[in-house]
Amino acid sequence: MRNVKIASAVVVFALAVVSHAAESSVPDGPSSVSDDLTAALGGSSPASDTAAPGAGPPLTLTLSVAGGPAKSVVLRCGDAGDGGSHPDPATACGLLRQVDGDLPRLAYDIDMICPPEYDPHTVGAFGTWAGRTVRFTRTYDNGCEMTALTGPLFRF
Repeated sequence: MRNVKIASAVVVFALAVVSHAAESSVPDGPSSVSDDLTAALGGSSPASDTAAPGAGPPLTLTLSVAGGPAKSVVLRCGDAGDGGSHPDPATACGLLRQVDGDLPRLAYDIDMICPPEYDPHTVGAFGTWAGRTVRFTRTYDNGCEMTALTGPLFRF
């Protein structure tokens, strides 16, 4: 329990610093780094799927466990309804709405007690949220830690 709280606090701080630096030095638009990461994780490019006009591409979520093959799904969250290939788009979109699409702020069940095993789960989210570009990747020590912080968002 304490490890998840401490780790998440450190990660949130580090991501805030990186996000601030990235905002001041990276132009808006697609990033070849995020495109390369999406390709490396086996996901499709977010631009290959279309959303409502003017809304930008939906989120492409990826999950790779212990360096194995990546799985990916598409998640659409909008006024017209939630959908895509995610198994539970309503719940996933609800989680994202709680943090206004700012994935580093996710803290689903921070008091969850997780075993000290190392079975890395790498997740990614690429696309747009409310017209803003989303580029998020993180590696969690194990599935329990991933679930404690992201809930069912990456459960597919």
